[in-house]
Amino acid sequence: MDGGEAARLDLPGKPRPDLFPEAARRLGAPAGRTAVVEDALAGVEAGLRGGFGLVVDVDRAAGTGTRDELPRHGADIVVGDPDDLLNQEAPP
Repeated sequence: MDGGEAARLDLPGKPRPDLFPEAARRLGAPAGRTAVVEDALAGVEAGLRGGFGLVVDVDRAAGTGTRDELPRHGADIVVGDPDDLLNQEAPP
């Protein structure tokens, strides 16, 4: 799912979660057992609102002070690069 497909389906934008459950549905995966990987606060909020099992934020703005805000917006894990996920433990 990308922005073009969401627009074609007339799904509202983030922080509304509508795009993510539709993607999970297409994959045949329940939201509670699916991870959302995002790089924006609005996307992290959408993952939280959508009831996803894990919300990962890729903090590309390191050093801007937003990293401390991400858990308050719904991020379970914050990484600087997607490769960092290989070295993370899932939250309980």
